[in-house]
Amino acid sequence: MSVDWDEYRNDFPVIKNCTYLNNAAISPIPKIVYHEVVKFYNESLNYGGKRWNQWEKQIEQTRELFANFINATSPNEIAFTHSTSEGMNIFSHMLSSYGIVILNKLEFPSSNLPWINSNYRGNIRFVRSRNKNEIKICDIAELIEKTNSTNPKNPIKTIVTSHVQYSTGFKQDLVELSKLSKKYGIFLVINGTQSVGAMDFNVNKSGIDFMCINGHKWMLSSFGIGTIYIKNTYVKQGEVFMPKFFSQSGQKDKNLYTNNTRLCFSNTATRFEIGSPHIPNIIALNASLRYLSQIGSSKIEERILKLTDFLIEKLQSINLKILSPIAEKKNRSGIILFQSKTHNPIQLTRILEKKYNIIVSARANGIRVSPHFYNNEDDINKLVSVLDRIS
Repeated sequence: MSVDWDEYRNDFPVIKNCTYLNNAAISPIPKIVYHEVVKFYNESLNYGGKRWNQWEKQIEQTRELFANFINATSPNEIAFTHSTSEGMNIFSHMLSSYGIVILNKLEFPSSNLPWINSNYRGNIRFVRSRNKNEIKICDIAELIEKTNSTNPKNPIKTIVTSHVQYSTGFKQDLVELSKLSKKYGIFLVINGTQSVGAMDFNVNKSGIDFMCINGHKWMLSSFGIGTIYIKNTYVKQGEVFMPKFFSQSGQKDKNLYTNNTRLCFSNTATRFEIGSPHIPNIIALNASLRYLSQIGSSKIEERILKLTDFLIEKLQSINLKILSPIAEKKNRSGIILFQSKTHNPIQLTRILEKKYNIIVSARANGIRVSPHFYNNEDDINKLVSVLDRIS
C-alpha cells in the first residue's frame, strides 16, 4: 500500500515557515508530540504529582515501544538517558578497563570523547578513514590483527562506531562488523543517533552489543531524552556490567525509599538510569514512537533514500562535488554532504538561511543536507535551484 507523504506534511508546521533540510541536526516535532507534552504540563499545572502512577505507566509503555521499534528482545534491554553523550559515558566507564578501544576520526565528539576521558591508560586506537568519508571493515580487521599480534596481553576489546556518520552520511555494514567483533571476542558499541528513526533498524539482526541514541534528531522527539540498548546477555551479568554512577532509580525496587544503606541493583537495564525520570521528554518520545511506528520504519527508510537519491541526481546535474560516499548504495543514508564551488560551508549556510529561508548545516568542509520523510522533491528542487543560481 502506497503512502501519501504529502498528507504527513500537514503534521509539520515548520514547512510553512522555511524549507527545512536539517534533520540530522535538529528535527522539528510533529503536532502529536507537541500536544502530548502540552497535555503533561497541563496535568502538572492542575494536579501536581497526582498523576504519578499514570506517568509511570507511560514510562514503561515507552520502554516497550522503543524495544519494539528497534526489534530488541525485551524492554529489559532498554534504559532512558538524557542524551547520546550520557549513553556513551555509561558504556565507556563500563568497558574501558577490559582492553584497547577502536575509535575513528569521522565520529561526532560524543562518540569519542567519553572513551578518551575514561581510558586513562591510553588504550585507544584510531582506524583510518578512506577518502575522509568512510570506514572500511577490512581496515578495522587489519588494525585488530596488527594490535593483537604486537600486544597479545592487552588486546582490542571494544569497537565504537556510528551506524551512520554524522558528517559524511557513510552507513556502516553492522552485520559484517558484528561478525568481525564476534570472531575476536570484541564488544560492539554503536552510536545509532543518525540512523534510528531514519532507517529500519534491528539490533538483533545487526548483532550489536550496546547502542545509544538521542531523541531530537530523526526520532522527531525532544531535547533531553536518549536511550541505551544493552544486549540481554550483558544485562543478565549484573555482577560484571555495573553502573559507575547510581541512584534510587536503579534499585531493584525503586519505590522502596526506606533502604538507604544497601545497594540492590535492578536486574534490567534500568540500573543505569540515574535520578528522577525526565517525564515530559519520555512522553515526547512515547508520542513520536507511536507516530513513527504507525508509518513504519521500512517505509520511512525507503522514502528518505528516495529523496537523497533525487538530491544526488540534482547536485550532479549542476556539477557540485558530492563528498558523501555514494558509489555503493548500501553505504547511503539520509545524509548527503557536498562542496560549493564558490563559498565556504559556513558562509553558504548563512546565505541559504538568511536570504532564501533554507535550513541546512555546515559540516566537515561541506554542506550537509538531511531530508526526512515529510520533505519532498519540491524542497530539494528549491535548494538546488538556489545553489545553481549562487554558483
